[in-house]
Amino acid sequence: MERKRNLNADLIRCVAVYSVISVHFLLNSKFYSQPVVGFDMYFMCLMRACFMVCVPLFMILTGYLMWQKKLSKAYYKGIGKTVEIYVLASIACLLYKEYVLGYTGVTFVSGIFDILDYDGANYAWYIEMYFGLFLIIPFLNGAYHSLEGKRQKQILVWTMIVLTMFPKLVNNFNFTVEGWWLSPSLSKEYQKLIPSFFTGMYPITYYFLGAYLREYGCSLSRKKNLLLLVFFVWLFGTWNFYRSDGQNFVWGVNSTWGGENLITAGLLFVFLLHLHPDRWPGWSRKILVTVSQVSLGIYLISWIADQIVYRHFNELVPAVTERWRYYPLIAPAVFGLSFLGACILYLLRDGIHCIVETLSSFRKTAK
Repeated sequence: MERKRNLNADLIRCVAVYSVISVHFLLNSKFYSQPVVGFDMYFMCLMRACFMVCVPLFMILTGYLMWQKKLSKAYYKGIGKTVEIYVLASIACLLYKEYVLGYTGVTFVSGIFDILDYDGANYAWYIEMYFGLFLIIPFLNGAYHSLEGKRQKQILVWTMIVLTMFPKLVNNFNFTVEGWWLSPSLSKEYQKLIPSFFTGMYPITYYFLGAYLREYGCSLSRKKNLLLLVFFVWLFGTWNFYRSDGQNFVWGVNSTWGGENLITAGLLFVFLLHLHPDRWPGWSRKILVTVSQVSLGIYLISWIADQIVYRHFNELVPAVTERWRYYPLIAPAVFGLSFLGACILYLLRDGIHCIVETLSSFRKTAK
């Protein structure tokens, strides 16, 4: 019997990849090189607080979908599709750098090392993280399922939050520089109030959160969920605007992939779980599934689309503070180009598989 497709997972994947495109809009429109002053930069801080859910959504979804995977040869074979798309995307980016951007020193050997170093595709840091996470997922699942009941699993999730993410919110203030609270740009040094040694393990926290939500869900009503999501986006966007205080955007520990993004991504994930895409029109469900199936390719190939679009966009709109007004045009344009590029990658992969299978069948016939 064919397993029913989880359209909510498809929806989450689509929102996550579009959020990647959106948060890169800020990067490529030079938001981070502009003093954070005035309404325009405040609004862009709010945009950032909203779209930084992108990678956390993917991580939570990994736990949500893979929470029952066990150690087996078949499990390890499952990484093959990710590797294939990563390598093809890296080759595409390397070719673009050499033949379009005119990079020098791009050779076959350097390309191999760039792929191994996750520099071939410029947004591939996530793949490096995912490969490591993939290897330990069966063991994470073993630890998770060994716990007795809901209460112990709640303690596991909260323990990981306290170890990996809570420090990013708490170790974020300066109590020794006079006047810091009125002008945070006076110092970018902060006092450590709680241990922060394990903050780099935040992907595991997101994973366990996804596993917990898959098993127990969340009873928060949709209305309260949405209100909390809007409130925390406003709160974190406002805080990051305040702490930058006329300087270029301050990358505090709170505003990286852990910290505040746990709250916004968790709330958005639950909100999307409570929607009913299975009731949507058939054409919209087809679009949802199609985009979801190539979302990894969209993520990785979007760097090329960024180079194409923003080179012209930034020349046409020289004022950084004006660029956010064109987001409704630019982000969809980048997404569309990335989608087309991703479709080409998957067609290439399928073509290579077809050739390999054909050659294999010829060899068997010859024998």
